[in-house]
Amino acid sequence: MPHLNMAAASEALKINYLPALRYQLNTANPILSVIDRNSESVVGSEIRMALRYGRQGGVGNRAEDGTLPVPNSRKTKQAKFETKNLFARIQISDKTMKASRSRDGAFVSLLEAELEDAQNDAKDSMARQVFGDGTGRLATFSAHTTVNTFTVSNTQYFVEGMFIDVLNNANSVTQSQREVTAVDDVAGTITLSGAPFTTVATDYAVVFGNYNQELTGFASVFALNNTIYGIDRNTNKWFNPTVKTATGAISEVGIQRQIDDVDRKAGGKTNFLLSSYGVRRAYQDLLLATKRTTDVMKLKGGYEALTYNGMPFAVDKYAPTGTLYGLDLSTWSLYHIEDWTWLQEDGAVLHRVADRPVWEASLVRYCDLGCSKPKGNFIMTGVTEQ
Repeated sequence: MPHLNMAAASEALKINYLPALRYQLNTANPILSVIDRNSESVVGSEIRMALRYGRQGGVGNRAEDGTLPVPNSRKTKQAKFETKNLFARIQISDKTMKASRSRDGAFVSLLEAELEDAQNDAKDSMARQVFGDGTGRLATFSAHTTVNTFTVSNTQYFVEGMFIDVLNNANSVTQSQREVTAVDDVAGTITLSGAPFTTVATDYAVVFGNYNQELTGFASVFALNNTIYGIDRNTNKWFNPTVKTATGAISEVGIQRQIDDVDRKAGGKTNFLLSSYGVRRAYQDLLLATKRTTDVMKLKGGYEALTYNGMPFAVDKYAPTGTLYGLDLSTWSLYHIEDWTWLQEDGAVLHRVADRPVWEASLVRYCDLGCSKPKGNFIMTGVTEQ
Protein backbone atom coordinates (compact mmCIF):
# COMPACT_ATOMS: atom_id res chain seq x y z
CA MET A 1 0.00 0.00 0.00
CA PRO A 2 1.48 3.40 -0.92
CA HIS A 3 2.24 5.76 1.90
CA LEU A 4 -0.29 8.49 2.65
CA ASN A 5 0.74 11.60 0.67
CA MET A 6 -0.36 15.22 0.96
CA ALA A 7 -3.06 14.93 -1.72
CA ALA A 8 -4.53 11.88 -0.03
CA ALA A 9 -4.40 13.58 3.36
CA SER A 10 -6.27 16.60 1.97
CA GLU A 11 -8.93 14.33 0.47
CA ALA A 12 -9.27 12.51 3.79
CA LEU A 13 -9.82 15.81 5.60
CA LYS A 14 -12.54 16.79 3.13
CA ILE A 15 -14.33 13.48 2.73
CA ASN A 16 -13.69 11.39 5.83
CA TYR A 17 -13.29 13.94 8.61
CA LEU A 18 -15.40 16.99 7.66
CA PRO A 19 -18.88 15.45 8.20
CA ALA A 20 -17.97 14.29 11.71
CA LEU A 21 -16.36 17.64 12.54
CA ARG A 22 -19.48 19.46 11.36
CA TYR A 23 -21.72 17.31 13.53
CA GLN A 24 -19.58 17.85 16.62
CA LEU A 25 -19.30 21.62 16.11
CA ASN A 26 -23.01 21.99 15.33
CA THR A 27 -23.85 20.28 18.62
CA ALA A 28 -21.34 22.20 20.72
CA ASN A 29 -23.90 22.66 23.50
CA PRO A 30 -27.59 21.83 24.09
CA ILE A 31 -29.00 24.99 22.50
CA LEU A 32 -26.84 24.80 19.37
CA SER A 33 -27.92 21.20 18.93
CA VAL A 34 -31.60 22.16 18.58
CA ILE A 35 -31.84 25.56 16.86
CA ASP A 36 -32.36 25.88 13.13
CA ARG A 37 -29.67 26.75 10.58
CA ASN A 38 -30.56 29.45 8.09
CA SER A 39 -28.58 30.41 4.98
CA GLU A 40 -31.47 31.86 2.96
CA SER A 41 -31.56 35.06 5.04
CA VAL A 42 -27.86 35.76 4.47
CA VAL A 43 -27.21 38.17 1.58
CA GLY A 44 -23.52 38.37 0.78
CA SER A 45 -22.01 38.47 4.25
CA GLU A 46 -24.99 40.30 5.81
CA ILE A 47 -27.80 38.68 7.79
CA ARG A 48 -31.26 40.16 7.28
CA MET A 49 -34.15 39.38 9.64
CA ALA A 50 -37.61 40.68 8.75
CA LEU A 51 -39.32 41.70 12.00
CA ARG A 52 -43.06 42.29 12.37
CA TYR A 53 -44.74 43.76 15.43
CA GLY A 54 -47.91 45.47 16.60
CA ARG A 55 -51.50 44.60 15.63
CA GLN A 56 -53.40 44.49 12.36
CA GLY A 57 -55.80 47.44 12.50
CA GLY A 58 -58.37 46.11 10.07
CA VAL A 59 -60.08 43.99 12.73
CA GLY A 60 -63.12 45.28 14.63
CA ASN A 61 -66.86 45.04 15.26
CA ARG A 62 -69.32 47.42 13.61
CA ALA A 63 -73.01 47.98 13.19
CA GLU A 64 -74.79 45.99 10.48
CA ASP A 65 -74.63 48.96 8.10
CA GLY A 66 -71.58 50.62 9.68
CA THR A 67 -68.24 51.54 8.14
CA LEU A 68 -65.80 48.65 8.01
CA PRO A 69 -62.61 48.77 10.14
CA VAL A 70 -59.71 50.75 8.69
CA PRO A 71 -56.86 48.47 7.53
CA ASN A 72 -53.54 49.15 9.24
CA SER A 73 -50.84 46.61 8.52
CA ARG A 74 -48.50 45.41 11.25
CA LYS A 75 -45.28 47.36 11.53
CA THR A 76 -42.22 45.98 9.78
CA LYS A 77 -38.56 46.55 10.52
CA GLN A 78 -35.53 44.86 9.04
CA ALA A 79 -32.61 43.87 11.22
CA LYS A 80 -29.24 43.85 9.48
CA PHE A 81 -26.00 42.56 10.93
CA GLU A 82 -22.76 41.05 9.66
CA THR A 83 -21.82 37.41 9.99
CA LYS A 84 -18.97 36.70 12.40
CA ASN A 85 -15.87 34.81 11.27
CA LEU A 86 -15.07 31.62 13.19
CA PHE A 87 -11.87 29.66 12.59
CA ALA A 88 -10.31 26.45 13.86
CA ARG A 89 -6.71 25.92 12.76
CA ILE A 90 -4.31 22.98 13.03
CA GLN A 91 -0.57 22.91 12.33
CA ILE A 92 1.89 20.05 11.92
CA SER A 93 5.61 20.55 11.40
CA ASP A 94 7.11 19.24 8.17
CA LYS A 95 9.68 17.23 10.13
CA THR A 96 7.00 15.51 12.20
CA MET A 97 5.00 14.71 9.09
CA LYS A 98 7.97 13.23 7.27
CA ALA A 99 8.94 11.18 10.30
CA SER A 100 5.44 9.76 10.65
CA ARG A 101 4.73 9.17 6.95
CA SER A 102 6.99 6.14 6.97
CA ARG A 103 4.00 4.50 8.64
CA ASP A 104 0.52 5.48 7.47
CA GLY A 105 -1.02 4.64 10.84
CA ALA A 106 1.32 6.98 12.67
CA PHE A 107 0.46 9.86 10.34
CA VAL A 108 -3.27 9.21 10.65
CA SER A 109 -2.99 9.12 14.45
CA LEU A 110 -1.07 12.40 14.43
CA LEU A 111 -3.67 14.04 12.19
CA GLU A 112 -6.56 12.73 14.24
CA ALA A 113 -5.02 13.99 17.48
CA GLU A 114 -4.63 17.49 16.02
CA LEU A 115 -8.19 17.43 14.68
CA GLU A 116 -9.63 16.26 17.98
CA ASP A 117 -7.88 19.08 19.85
CA ALA A 118 -9.11 21.67 17.32
CA GLN A 119 -12.61 20.21 17.43
CA ASN A 120 -12.82 20.26 21.23
CA ASP A 121 -11.46 23.80 21.51
CA ALA A 122 -13.77 25.09 18.76
CA LYS A 123 -16.77 23.43 20.43
CA ASP A 124 -15.85 25.01 23.74
CA SER A 125 -15.45 28.43 22.15
CA MET A 126 -18.82 28.20 20.38
CA ALA A 127 -20.55 27.07 23.58
CA ARG A 128 -19.08 29.98 25.54
CA GLN A 129 -19.92 32.55 22.87
CA VAL A 130 -23.60 31.57 22.95
CA PHE A 131 -23.79 33.23 26.39
CA GLY A 132 -21.65 36.28 25.57
CA ASP A 133 -22.50 39.78 24.38
CA GLY A 134 -20.46 39.76 21.16
CA THR A 135 -17.56 41.75 22.58
CA GLY A 136 -15.81 38.64 23.92
CA ARG A 137 -15.72 39.99 27.50
CA LEU A 138 -14.77 37.17 29.89
CA ALA A 139 -14.54 38.99 33.22
CA THR A 140 -13.63 42.31 34.83
CA PHE A 141 -10.42 42.77 36.81
CA SER A 142 -10.19 44.21 40.29
CA ALA A 143 -7.67 47.00 40.90
CA HIS A 144 -4.12 45.64 41.31
CA THR A 145 -0.66 47.17 41.39
CA THR A 146 2.10 45.40 39.43
CA VAL A 147 1.26 41.74 39.92
CA ASN A 148 0.77 38.53 37.92
CA THR A 149 -2.17 37.12 39.90
CA PHE A 150 -5.44 39.02 39.59
CA THR A 151 -8.83 38.88 41.21
CA VAL A 152 -11.52 38.77 38.54
CA SER A 153 -15.31 39.06 38.64
CA ASN A 154 -15.76 35.50 37.40
CA THR A 155 -13.31 32.63 36.74
CA GLN A 156 -15.93 30.60 34.86
CA TYR A 157 -14.56 31.31 31.39
CA PHE A 158 -10.83 30.92 32.07
CA VAL A 159 -8.70 27.81 31.64
CA GLU A 160 -4.96 27.25 31.83
CA GLY A 161 -3.24 27.60 28.48
CA MET A 162 -5.62 30.10 26.92
CA PHE A 163 -4.36 33.46 25.65
CA ILE A 164 -6.17 36.65 26.60
CA ASP A 165 -6.01 40.38 25.94
CA VAL A 166 -6.58 42.98 28.66
CA LEU A 167 -8.64 46.00 27.60
CA ASN A 168 -9.36 49.25 29.40
CA ASN A 169 -12.59 51.17 29.73
CA ALA A 170 -11.98 52.80 26.33
CA ASN A 171 -11.81 49.29 24.78
CA SER A 172 -8.13 49.66 23.96
CA VAL A 173 -5.81 46.68 24.41
CA THR A 174 -3.32 47.35 27.21
CA GLN A 175 -1.89 43.81 27.45
CA SER A 176 -1.86 41.43 24.51
CA GLN A 177 -1.61 37.64 24.25
CA ARG A 178 -1.07 36.93 27.92
CA GLU A 179 -1.23 33.22 28.73
CA VAL A 180 -3.38 32.05 31.65
CA THR A 181 -1.05 29.89 33.74
CA ALA A 182 -3.32 29.24 36.75
CA VAL A 183 -7.01 29.53 37.65
CA ASP A 184 -8.11 29.49 41.30
CA ASP A 185 -11.90 29.19 41.42
CA VAL A 186 -12.01 29.32 45.22
CA ALA A 187 -9.95 32.52 45.49
CA GLY A 188 -11.51 33.96 42.33
CA THR A 189 -8.13 34.67 40.73
CA ILE A 190 -6.20 34.03 37.54
CA THR A 191 -2.43 34.15 37.02
CA LEU A 192 -0.95 35.47 33.78
CA SER A 193 2.43 34.95 32.14
CA GLY A 194 4.92 37.72 31.40
CA ALA A 195 5.96 40.82 33.27
CA PRO A 196 3.77 42.00 36.17
CA PHE A 197 1.39 44.86 35.37
CA THR A 198 -1.25 47.07 36.94
CA THR A 199 -5.03 46.92 36.47
CA VAL A 200 -7.90 49.20 37.42
CA ALA A 201 -11.42 48.09 38.27
CA THR A 202 -12.76 48.82 34.77
CA ASP A 203 -10.20 46.68 32.91
CA TYR A 204 -11.53 43.46 31.44
CA ALA A 205 -10.35 40.32 29.64
CA VAL A 206 -11.20 38.89 26.23
CA VAL A 207 -9.84 35.92 24.33
CA PHE A 208 -6.73 37.02 22.43
CA GLY A 209 -7.78 38.83 19.23
CA ASN A 210 -11.52 38.27 19.74
CA TYR A 211 -12.67 41.73 20.82
CA ASN A 212 -15.98 42.59 19.08
CA GLN A 213 -15.66 39.52 16.83
CA GLU A 214 -17.77 36.99 18.72
CA LEU A 215 -21.32 35.70 18.25
CA THR A 216 -24.24 37.89 19.27
CA GLY A 217 -25.03 35.78 22.32
CA PHE A 218 -27.57 35.69 25.12
CA ALA A 219 -25.94 38.47 27.15
CA SER A 220 -26.73 40.84 24.30
CA VAL A 221 -30.13 39.41 23.32
CA PHE A 222 -31.42 39.39 26.93
CA ALA A 223 -30.18 42.90 27.80
CA LEU A 224 -32.66 45.76 28.02
CA ASN A 225 -32.56 48.94 25.93
CA ASN A 226 -29.29 48.17 24.14
CA THR A 227 -28.70 48.25 20.39
CA ILE A 228 -28.76 44.85 18.73
CA TYR A 229 -28.87 43.82 15.06
CA GLY A 230 -28.76 47.53 14.25
CA ILE A 231 -31.98 48.25 16.20
CA ASP A 232 -31.95 50.68 19.15
CA ARG A 233 -34.15 49.00 21.75
CA ASN A 234 -34.27 52.17 23.84
CA THR A 235 -36.67 53.56 21.22
CA ASN A 236 -38.01 50.20 20.01
CA LYS A 237 -39.26 48.70 23.29
CA TRP A 238 -41.19 45.99 21.45
CA PHE A 239 -37.83 44.37 20.64
CA ASN A 240 -36.75 44.06 24.29
CA PRO A 241 -36.72 40.61 25.96
CA THR A 242 -38.90 39.59 28.89
CA VAL A 243 -36.78 39.89 32.04
CA LYS A 244 -37.45 38.75 35.60
CA THR A 245 -34.83 39.89 38.12
CA ALA A 246 -34.22 38.97 41.77
CA THR A 247 -36.14 35.74 41.30
CA GLY A 248 -35.16 33.98 44.53
CA ALA A 249 -36.20 30.38 45.15
CA ILE A 250 -37.25 28.53 42.02
CA SER A 251 -40.80 27.25 41.78
CA GLU A 252 -42.93 25.66 39.11
CA VAL A 253 -45.46 28.46 39.51
CA GLY A 254 -42.69 31.03 39.05
CA ILE A 255 -41.51 29.37 35.85
CA GLN A 256 -45.07 29.08 34.58
CA ARG A 257 -45.67 32.76 35.31
CA GLN A 258 -42.86 33.68 32.92
CA ILE A 259 -44.07 31.20 30.29
CA ASP A 260 -47.52 32.80 30.52
CA ASP A 261 -46.00 36.30 30.43
CA VAL A 262 -44.16 35.81 27.11
CA ASP A 263 -47.29 34.22 25.64
CA ARG A 264 -49.43 37.16 26.75
CA LYS A 265 -46.95 39.85 25.65
CA ALA A 266 -45.69 38.44 22.37
CA GLY A 267 -47.31 35.11 21.62
CA GLY A 268 -44.07 33.38 22.62
CA LYS A 269 -44.39 29.61 22.93
CA THR A 270 -41.72 28.51 25.38
CA ASN A 271 -40.43 25.07 24.44
CA PHE A 272 -36.88 24.95 25.83
CA LEU A 273 -35.52 25.82 29.28
CA LEU A 274 -31.81 26.32 29.85
CA SER A 275 -29.97 27.07 33.09
CA SER A 276 -26.77 26.96 35.09
CA TYR A 277 -25.82 23.85 37.06
CA GLY A 278 -26.90 25.39 40.37
CA VAL A 279 -30.35 26.31 39.05
CA ARG A 280 -30.85 22.80 37.71
CA ARG A 281 -29.92 21.38 41.12
CA ALA A 282 -32.46 23.71 42.70
CA TYR A 283 -35.11 22.42 40.30
CA GLN A 284 -34.13 18.82 41.12
CA ASP A 285 -34.40 19.65 44.82
CA LEU A 286 -37.86 21.08 44.19
CA LEU A 287 -38.96 17.87 42.47
CA LEU A 288 -37.51 15.81 45.31
CA ALA A 289 -39.30 17.89 47.94
CA THR A 290 -42.64 17.37 46.17
CA LYS A 291 -41.88 13.66 45.60
CA ARG A 292 -42.01 14.13 41.84
CA THR A 293 -40.28 11.78 39.39
CA THR A 294 -37.22 13.29 37.72
CA ASP A 295 -37.88 12.51 34.05
CA VAL A 296 -34.95 12.73 31.64
CA MET A 297 -35.03 13.16 27.86
CA LYS A 298 -32.29 12.75 25.27
CA LEU A 299 -31.28 15.65 23.03
CA LYS A 300 -29.29 15.67 19.82
CA GLY A 301 -25.56 15.55 20.44
CA GLY A 302 -25.91 13.10 23.33
CA TYR A 303 -27.13 15.67 25.85
CA GLU A 304 -29.57 14.76 28.60
CA ALA A 305 -32.18 17.15 29.97
CA LEU A 306 -34.71 17.14 32.76
CA THR A 307 -38.28 17.93 31.78
CA TYR A 308 -40.73 20.63 32.75
CA ASN A 309 -44.29 19.99 31.49
CA GLY A 310 -42.87 17.85 28.71
CA MET A 311 -40.24 20.36 27.49
CA PRO A 312 -36.46 20.04 27.94
CA PHE A 313 -34.88 21.64 31.01
CA ALA A 314 -31.22 21.61 29.91
CA VAL A 315 -28.03 22.82 31.55
CA ASP A 316 -24.87 24.42 30.22
CA LYS A 317 -21.55 24.95 31.98
CA TYR A 318 -21.28 28.47 30.54
CA ALA A 319 -24.74 29.65 31.60
CA PRO A 320 -24.36 32.50 34.14
CA THR A 321 -24.95 31.55 37.75
CA GLY A 322 -28.47 32.03 39.08
CA THR A 323 -29.97 32.20 35.59
CA LEU A 324 -32.80 30.40 33.82
CA TYR A 325 -33.68 31.04 30.17
CA GLY A 326 -37.05 30.25 28.61
CA LEU A 327 -36.73 30.00 24.83
CA ASP A 328 -39.16 29.87 21.93
CA LEU A 329 -36.96 27.95 19.50
CA SER A 330 -39.00 29.08 16.49
CA THR A 331 -37.60 32.61 17.03
CA TRP A 332 -33.93 31.52 16.98
CA SER A 333 -31.61 30.67 14.11
CA LEU A 334 -27.92 30.27 13.52
CA TYR A 335 -27.56 32.29 10.33
CA HIS A 336 -24.65 31.20 8.16
CA ILE A 337 -23.27 31.51 4.67
CA GLU A 338 -22.56 27.78 4.75
CA ASP A 339 -21.69 25.06 7.23
CA TRP A 340 -18.18 24.54 8.59
CA THR A 341 -15.77 23.96 5.71
CA TRP A 342 -12.05 23.95 4.99
CA LEU A 343 -10.13 26.96 3.74
CA GLN A 344 -8.72 25.58 0.52
CA GLU A 345 -5.98 26.69 -1.85
CA ASP A 346 -6.45 25.16 -5.32
CA GLY A 347 -8.40 22.33 -3.70
CA ALA A 348 -5.65 21.53 -1.19
CA VAL A 349 -6.76 21.54 2.43
CA LEU A 350 -3.25 21.05 3.82
CA HIS A 351 -0.81 23.73 2.70
CA ARG A 352 2.55 25.02 3.85
CA VAL A 353 2.78 28.15 5.95
CA ALA A 354 4.80 30.83 4.15
CA ASP A 355 8.45 31.03 5.32
CA ARG A 356 7.98 28.21 7.84
CA PRO A 357 8.52 24.41 7.68
CA VAL A 358 4.95 23.89 8.88
CA TRP A 359 1.80 22.53 7.24
CA GLU A 360 -1.65 23.70 8.29
CA ALA A 361 -5.37 23.31 7.68
CA SER A 362 -8.12 25.69 8.78
CA LEU A 363 -11.84 25.21 9.31
CA VAL A 364 -14.04 28.27 8.84
CA ARG A 365 -17.65 29.30 9.30
CA TYR A 366 -19.22 32.71 8.65
CA CYS A 367 -22.30 32.94 10.89
CA ASP A 368 -24.08 34.59 13.80
CA LEU A 369 -26.85 33.84 16.25
CA GLY A 370 -30.13 35.68 15.78
CA CYS A 371 -33.43 36.02 17.66
CA SER A 372 -36.36 37.50 15.73
CA LYS A 373 -38.64 37.96 18.78
CA PRO A 374 -36.77 38.59 22.05
CA LYS A 375 -40.00 39.53 23.86
CA GLY A 376 -41.21 35.99 23.20
CA ASN A 377 -38.28 34.67 25.26
CA PHE A 378 -37.53 35.21 28.93
CA ILE A 379 -34.63 35.31 31.36
CA MET A 380 -34.91 34.82 35.12
CA THR A 381 -31.91 36.11 37.06
CA GLY A 382 -31.07 35.95 40.74
CA VAL A 383 -32.39 32.41 41.03
CA THR A 384 -31.26 30.80 44.29
CA GLU A 385 -28.86 27.98 43.42
CA GLN A 386 -28.32 24.66 45.20
